[in-house]
Amino acid sequence: MTMTYTYAKAKQSFDLVLKKASSDGIVKIKKDDQLYIVMPVPTNISPLDVKGVKMRLTAKEILGFIHESRKSK
Repeated sequence: MTMTYTYAKAKQSFDLVLKKASSDGIVKIKKDDQLYIVMPVPTNISPLDVKGVKMRLTAKEILGFIHESRKSK
């Protein structure tokens, strides 16, 4: 359900407005005779895009682990 806040209420609790927009997708704010819409902008970040971990392993060591894991199958 889309929430509609008055301008005064939205200004007073803007963090709540942003949380509501994140969870519901859209929030309306009414000021005078104007109606405004607040909605989150989708990000283009993949959930598979994660930071790497520094392991200090050489390529030779990594390949050794791979070969070793394939032998046990």
